[in-house]
Amino acid sequence: MDVKSAFLNGVLEEEIYVEYPLGYEIEGVDDKFYHLKKALYGLKQAPSAWYSHIDSYFMSNNFSISNGEPTLYIKQSIDMFLTVVLYVDVLIFMGSDKALIEEFKKEMKGEFEMTNLGLLKFLFGIEVQQLEHGIFISQSKYTEVILKRFRMETYKPAPTPTTMGIKLRKKTPRRV
Repeated sequence: MDVKSAFLNGVLEEEIYVEYPLGYEIEGVDDKFYHLKKALYGLKQAPSAWYSHIDSYFMSNNFSISNGEPTLYIKQSIDMFLTVVLYVDVLIFMGSDKALIEEFKKEMKGEFEMTNLGLLKFLFGIEVQQLEHGIFISQSKYTEVILKRFRMETYKPAPTPTTMGIKLRKKTPRRV
């Protein structure tokens, strides 16, 4: 799911004031400025404010954070689990129960303006196939792009990407 205008959802913790942009001054109110309560795109605090906002949302809804990955949230009970990965303004999630997933999507749409991107098919050059008997990932499309870039698409594949039968030895320095 994609969060629309994610960086505009962040509530600022510090006081930030901005002036009118150049060319938009109003005569007689040149000395006026705005006190920001929420983040704006381009504001260096915007990503942090957004992350703090969604992090506090997850924590208040019984998610825990993974020890190894600070953007991986886990919600589990005895018989169900839901995992959510946050990547900037995209939520990638999976769970053990369809009803739990549908409830999560409904809650997220209620809290944030979101677009459902459907089942995950590609992510960072990795192709994801979700089938009845499992989830399969591959980088075949990414590999094809790399082979085309280096004009190697007609080369034959090899099970081991090295020359077979070569014996490697430590090179001894040559004395002059």
